[in-house]
Amino acid sequence: MRIVRRSAFTLIELLVVIAIIAILIGLLLPAVQKVREAAARMSCSNNMKQFGLALHNYAGSNDNKLPASRVTVGGVSKFRSWTPVVLAYVEQDNIARLWDFNTKWNKTTNLATSQNNFKVFQCPSAPGVPRRQAGPVLLGAGDYGSVNAVRRRFYTANGVPNFPLPGTKPGDEMLGALAKEIDTPILAITDGTSNTIMIAEDAGRPNLFHQSRDTGITTGDGWGWADPDCGFSVDGVQADLTTPGGTCFMNCTNDSELYSFHTGGINVCLADGSVRFLRSSIAPAMLAALITRDGGDIVNDY
Repeated sequence: MRIVRRSAFTLIELLVVIAIIAILIGLLLPAVQKVREAAARMSCSNNMKQFGLALHNYAGSNDNKLPASRVTVGGVSKFRSWTPVVLAYVEQDNIARLWDFNTKWNKTTNLATSQNNFKVFQCPSAPGVPRRQAGPVLLGAGDYGSVNAVRRRFYTANGVPNFPLPGTKPGDEMLGALAKEIDTPILAITDGTSNTIMIAEDAGRPNLFHQSRDTGITTGDGWGWADPDCGFSVDGVQADLTTPGGTCFMNCTNDSELYSFHTGGINVCLADGSVRFLRSSIAPAMLAALITRDGGDIVNDY
């Protein structure tokens, strides 16, 4: 009787197969991560697109004026943000009906409403919820803010020559499309709505991030989507990432500066409602031109 022996893998052959599989997985993972990030960036862009449409729908019902980024009512500082104004326009009618526009944003029923989390206010690339608690309660996350203005120290630190304009004082700002305290007529955006940023990412708050590193503490403001300080004026920061007025102005810190968890830049919504990806390599003069609504700056392709 003839015995037929079945061949088997040798140890060396098995190790070669395992090595090949490991190499293939190593090649595949970066591609999967790129696809995930592309999908997250697209979802983030769609959120901002909804806000752009919402703000224009609001303007269409209010004398073609965009809402103030934050308002003071009856002597109460930072009474509310622009965000509750647009709730009804982003398919959150039930929450919009709960909002009391005669009460400050963090009082009575508004405080309870502010604790809700909404997908439209969160970028998928940013840390999930719940996030770090910065006040007496854990507020609903908000990764987008109105870009209210460019401060004088940004111009000074970055050598941008267009400031000051005649009649301005040292503490003045160059206003953006959504200014503080006053509604902005669309016709007042004389630099062009397609050349002026309305909303931008300032993601991850209230967790304070310094160049993708969670510092373990909270930001100074902008603790949730309903917080009036979710809007911000651009300063840029110095090398320590904490001192306002510097040449580091994108993805350096999310403490009231332009910040995202996307590679190479951030999403912004322009005043015409369109969404663009703003690269971190943008020149500071071009960024200032895109933020100001009536600076007379020339905006080239970016």
